[in-house]
Amino acid sequence: MPSSVRVKILAAKDLPVMDRTSDLTDAFAEVKLRDVTHKTDVCRKSLNPEWNSEWFDFEVDDEELQEEPLQIRIMDYDTISAHDAIGKVYIDLTPLVLDEAPKAVSGWYPIYDTLHGIRGEVHIQIKVKFIQDINRFRQSSCGVQFFSSFCVPECYQCHALLGFVEELVVNDDPEYKWIDKIRTPRASNEARQLLFSRLSGELRRRIGLKALEARGNSVVGYRQRFDLEGESGIVVRAIGTIAYLAYSSPSPTAVPLPHGIHESPSPQLTPTDASTGCDDLRMHCHGMDPSASFNINAAGSPVKPLVTRSKGSLRRRTKSLTSADSVDSISPPGVTTKDGSGSGGTAKHPLRSSGGLRYAMASEYPLFTLYLFPPGMLLNIGGLVATHSVKLLDKINNPDEPETRDAWWNEIRNEMRSHARAMGCNAVVGYSESTSIW
Repeated sequence: MPSSVRVKILAAKDLPVMDRTSDLTDAFAEVKLRDVTHKTDVCRKSLNPEWNSEWFDFEVDDEELQEEPLQIRIMDYDTISAHDAIGKVYIDLTPLVLDEAPKAVSGWYPIYDTLHGIRGEVHIQIKVKFIQDINRFRQSSCGVQFFSSFCVPECYQCHALLGFVEELVVNDDPEYKWIDKIRTPRASNEARQLLFSRLSGELRRRIGLKALEARGNSVVGYRQRFDLEGESGIVVRAIGTIAYLAYSSPSPTAVPLPHGIHESPSPQLTPTDASTGCDDLRMHCHGMDPSASFNINAAGSPVKPLVTRSKGSLRRRTKSLTSADSVDSISPPGVTTKDGSGSGGTAKHPLRSSGGLRYAMASEYPLFTLYLFPPGMLLNIGGLVATHSVKLLDKINNPDEPETRDAWWNEIRNEMRSHARAMGCNAVVGYSESTSIW
């Protein structure tokens, strides 16, 4: 279902000198969303132009709203030669379609050029009239929030933790296409920059769909990574923990919960409570960088091994396990499975901790990307567990498909669950993944 996006370009300041004869700039702006482009008038001979343009209107679907960034390009007008690029601005519109978010934003955005860095600022106004697609077969996940924090955000109450979520997307690297040999370095950099933004939006959309299928409305402990594999392509992957969060306002009101999740007291996470029983875990996690990392493959390397690693701490079970128990035959206490036997299958309802928080605990030994938990969930820390694997990128039969890489990561995760079982634990917390490519 189409939504309306309105954009207005007001002014710019501190632009660089583009005309050496007058030491000034004849600037104009291009606004692009999807395949539709609008332009402002040319403001002549000014380093601080004021356009105060009309409203530029765009119509986009939910899926495009999540994946396509709004692009604003500032250009210098030339009568004879081609117009010179000053810089660009990429704006993610997804935060404007959240339930509690304002549907309009106005402010100064830095103008960035991939060759020269920051080249001034531009004043932009954006309005979004969001019409959510309620079709059950829709491919958008607008409204799902993503948090990279190691714990539940302070302004929210956690009603349920619904399990581990992961996704992986593969695409060709623009710098290894034939057209890259004839285009300018700036065009090559911008092609990669735009691809990163689109892949990131597609990844969040897919993970958001999985969160909605699990009856969640948020992803906490979200970690996104870009693997630059050279000629094999670009891999963007992400992991997180699905949760159902409710905004905690000064005067709390009743929050409607999805079918199957019932209201239960949810204690707020305080520094004192969070540190109880988690000191060792926090020591292991100290120094982790929540921002996205780039793993770069050196060009020209004849053999390209991919080293994947994962680590986490273990939440110990109260029931001891024997060596004859298998991962598939063990179900944590209190879980009812599809066949009603209490082992195998998928849990119908989340478990409830002593503090009232409910969390999913299926027989697969769940992986949680959070490091700090509300009181009553962590009973004991069993220890640190880690595993790694070495793969050759040259051995991928079809580099454009994600199946091979998915199999690699599933192998790593299953080994982590096997370690959890061997140590008598029923969950892995503080879970993270990393790669090294050379």
